[in-house]
Amino acid sequence: MQAEHFHTETKNGIEYLTVQNSKASCRISLFGGHVLSYIPTRDNRDRLWVSPVAFLNGERPIRGGVPVCWPWFSDDHGKAKGELPAHGFLRTQNWSVKQTDSSVSHSTVVLTPGTTKGKGFDYDVSVELIVEVGESLNITLVTKNTGDQAFTFNCALHSYFDVESIKDVELKGLYGSYKDKLADWEILDTPSPYTIEAEVDRIHLEAIPSVSIERDGKEYIKVDSQQHDSLVVWNPWQGAATMSDMDAFSYKQMVCVETAITQGKSLNPGESCAIRQEVF
Repeated sequence: MQAEHFHTETKNGIEYLTVQNSKASCRISLFGGHVLSYIPTRDNRDRLWVSPVAFLNGERPIRGGVPVCWPWFSDDHGKAKGELPAHGFLRTQNWSVKQTDSSVSHSTVVLTPGTTKGKGFDYDVSVELIVEVGESLNITLVTKNTGDQAFTFNCALHSYFDVESIKDVELKGLYGSYKDKLADWEILDTPSPYTIEAEVDRIHLEAIPSVSIERDGKEYIKVDSQQHDSLVVWNPWQGAATMSDMDAFSYKQMVCVETAITQGKSLNPGESCAIRQEVF
């Protein structure tokens, strides 16, 4: 690794990688392959939100940043709820740095998980997380079938964005129908204007290419997505008070807009899939 652009440190048993170049800085936890921070130098504002009471000891998934959900999303694993870990098992794996590369203004890190097999998923597969840091943050999750059996999986880049004040936020670019987890998975039409004034947990069933998170009528964060089939919008609202790794008022500062495959992606032997999220 080029010392001037990459720095590692270990704290409470978690190894962190900091990426720094002329355009931005980024902090990554190798526990979970988890991007925690992205700060462009043009405005020095972190696009990502991490809970102030997140568990940062390697014992539980980290609340905030960009958790990697794989090989299933939520509890869609075919078993009883709670029998397998929500969002799969990669976000509690220790990941390794496979490759780094950097110029003055653009840096790339390739991460791989300790294992891609676990209870509920026993196929031969390789997974890479490619993090590119520059004028934007690009995160690509690559899944390749390295075995001789086809399989179907779901995944997501479960991004938490720091919006400072949820009451001032409107989401632009969403369209079509969504499944509402809070209404017994009823399929509803996307609202317009799209504001958040209560708990939301929605899977938008379209490969929506771009979403703008606006504050006070101006673009605050832009999220572009590729090779996905869904976008998930989540804010726990006052339910945050019941969560051990969020404080009662955390919901006021964040919103999740997640690039996801939730409708099942099948890979034959030798095939690969790469979902990608770009944050501005």
